[in-house]
Amino acid sequence: MTATPTRDPSASPSTADAGEPTRAVPTAFLGRQPILDRNQQLIGYELLYRGDLEATEARFADGEQASLVVIATLLQELGADQVLGGKTAFVNVGPGSLGEDSPVTLLDPKRTVLEFSPPTAADEATLAALAELRRRGFGVAVNVESPATLKLPVFAIASHVKVDLTRVPMEQLPLVVKLLKAAGGRRMLLAEKVETREQASACLAHGFDCLQGYYFAHPETLSTRKLEPARAAVMQAIKLLLRNADVIEIDNALKRDVALSVKLLRYMNSAGMGLSARIDSLKHAIQLLGYAKLARWLTMLLATADSKDPTAPLLARTAITRGRMMELLGETRFDVGQRDNLFIVGTFSLLPAMLMVPMKDALQELELPEPVTDALLERSGDFAPYLRLAEACESPSLSGVAQLCKQLDVAPRALNLAQMQATDWVNQLGI
Repeated sequence: MTATPTRDPSASPSTADAGEPTRAVPTAFLGRQPILDRNQQLIGYELLYRGDLEATEARFADGEQASLVVIATLLQELGADQVLGGKTAFVNVGPGSLGEDSPVTLLDPKRTVLEFSPPTAADEATLAALAELRRRGFGVAVNVESPATLKLPVFAIASHVKVDLTRVPMEQLPLVVKLLKAAGGRRMLLAEKVETREQASACLAHGFDCLQGYYFAHPETLSTRKLEPARAAVMQAIKLLLRNADVIEIDNALKRDVALSVKLLRYMNSAGMGLSARIDSLKHAIQLLGYAKLARWLTMLLATADSKDPTAPLLARTAITRGRMMELLGETRFDVGQRDNLFIVGTFSLLPAMLMVPMKDALQELELPEPVTDALLERSGDFAPYLRLAEACESPSLSGVAQLCKQLDVAPRALNLAQMQATDWVNQLGI
């Protein structure tokens, strides 16, 4: 998927049938504002909640839920690599967004600064959670609204200090900097809401390390169509993890939902995971991520799910049936790992219809094995004939089926059996 600061074309109503009622297409939105160093070089972005493409500020009733949506959109919809480009994410969090099971632990510690607010809400449990996150490598930014903030216990944990120029008068900046230096330790000092050249010059003169505000850039809103997993599939996977089910059983549960497969592979193959080798299969992803972290990831997915696109169930059923039939046809011809890739080729072959983007864009962040991408993008390689056969079987005319069966040495009886077994398998999944 390609994130752009322009209107998502998939949000436009279909014109195929003038009589069709307009339906909302699930779309993810995320605001970001650049943060620059003293030389006006980009070092990161503050990530902001956005309810729609026209929003120019974060409006929400629940701050904790807004933080959750920002993290989920970054990791599951737009992709950290694409949004951040290797820079640092500044993510707003509150006391309820912390802890051992918090979704923030899914972020890359080396590339994340947690902006904690309000500082006065830091009780002993919150301070302990922030200290543990700092130990793991996360940055912690405290928002300073007055010089008194620097005396709060949370300040001792902070790696960054953000000064809001709409709350701290310019004449108080020398005092804030003086108190910071007197406190000892090295903390990055960041001025936000910088709106004029005079403010920027004054902040630099007083020793601020970073600047953020309208003077440099307004926040932009990124958007993309959301690929929504079925709630039932997510719940089933969570239940299996909680009772420590076998990896194979969990793998089968994830295979029931194309969106789950796509989102998990995208997350696992992101640069933030720091893996030396790409993830080629769902089983591999489960084993590397671990049950506890996978359960947290699924919980976040469940908590941020929107209503599903009405066409999604039909597309998902077709895609999963296609993938399962290809997997069955390859049982005597490929090893286990390759059969898993056959399933991925089949299920992911309908991503353009699901996401309303070209296949190249849909696969951009997934880092799939070359044979899989060859089959999906170029219709070449060992998997491509199986995909063409599965597609031909869905055509009322069955055009090309006989020729493809001959090419793959698949007997008509074996093909019919694979079709029936795949259909029965999907029926049993309740899709």
